[in-house]
Amino acid sequence: MLAPIARKPVWLRVLVLVTCLSSFFFGICWAACADQAIQVVDNTYQVQFAQGITFRLQVQALAGIKEVTLYYRLVGEGVTVKIPITVAPGENEFSYTWELEPGDIPLGAQLEYYWRIVDGAGNEVKTSPLSFRYEDPRFAWKTLEGDKIVLYWYGSDEAQARRLLGYAAKSLARLQDEMGVSLDRPVSIYVYQSKADMSLALPRKSEVYDERIVTLGVVVDEGTLLLLGSHPDVEQTIAHELAHVVVGLVTDNPYAEVPRWLDEGLAMYAEGELPAANRRALEDAIRRDALISVRSLSGYTSDPSQVDLFYGEVYSLVEYLLRSYGKEKMGELLAAIRQGLYQEEALQRVYGFGLDELDAQWRKSLGLSPRTTPVAASSPTPQPAQRLPLPCPGAGVIMVMAATLIISRRRHAGAPRG
Repeated sequence: MLAPIARKPVWLRVLVLVTCLSSFFFGICWAACADQAIQVVDNTYQVQFAQGITFRLQVQALAGIKEVTLYYRLVGEGVTVKIPITVAPGENEFSYTWELEPGDIPLGAQLEYYWRIVDGAGNEVKTSPLSFRYEDPRFAWKTLEGDKIVLYWYGSDEAQARRLLGYAAKSLARLQDEMGVSLDRPVSIYVYQSKADMSLALPRKSEVYDERIVTLGVVVDEGTLLLLGSHPDVEQTIAHELAHVVVGLVTDNPYAEVPRWLDEGLAMYAEGELPAANRRALEDAIRRDALISVRSLSGYTSDPSQVDLFYGEVYSLVEYLLRSYGKEKMGELLAAIRQGLYQEEALQRVYGFGLDELDAQWRKSLGLSPRTTPVAASSPTPQPAQRLPLPCPGAGVIMVMAATLIISRRRHAGAPRG
């Protein structure tokens, strides 16, 4: 027989209930008192494009202000910046300017900030987070929308803007139909009409570089592309840079970077026909049996004389994989990289062979024998993938002055992914 459960006296249960309710209402009253003790009068921000963002706060506090801290971040980034503000006795207006250089913040990026305020009596208030987009206010931007594309443009030539949107839609269709790569979220394309207009939105490199190089297109964020819409090569530029955007989005992970031969090869293939300079370099290397190995194509060549060959080879290599194994396998390869696999592991999982066997098969398709001396395998230290907002030397830059600096119009070496 079970023993009866002992029940607490009624007065004890009432006491517990009263205590809980008192604690609850005390917490509410304390928060309300803190809000009353510290009143936020003004909380604003001002953006000076490519120069800085100024955050301003005005408060009233019966006990005076003891501490003020600003917190801000780029939405989607894992880092929040903490800025303690110096507080003078009796001060109730505060400001902080985040000084910027051109290109420090990607155009269209979402920012968020809030303040933490503590008064002399120990009351603390955190303002509700405010968010805003980092835009270029120099121009009256208009928008055109297509399937997973938002095109921002200014000026009076709407026909040109619609042509550019059409080029972008065509490029995305080619990526999906022929390469098995598709978007799962929209891409933003900002179209500038001149080099001067776009200069403040681009990261600075050097005075010589910025004077001599015209950037045709650049990926500044994982889903944002800047474009020089007035250039005659704009259609190829859109195709090339959109490929980078799409490949970046479908392989995004904190562990493994997309190998350069795959990233640039897909971008080159997206343009359509291989440009003449790259084809000549490729054919000459095949004739002399002087191809760069697939393993070496995993990073950009450091030899300026091999730039045209590098881009010719990565095009040829991606074309071989698509022609021989199909777009479904290519999609599986990108998915494997997204899971964090490095290229050797990803190739083995999807195709059943690694870099050296890929090199041998590709050479055979070009009429060449396998290498007699295998390329030494490298064992790089695994590092988190970083997609830097620098222009792709491919569809990204052209030379406008040639003195001692010689760079091919859409092919370059030694630069991070653009």
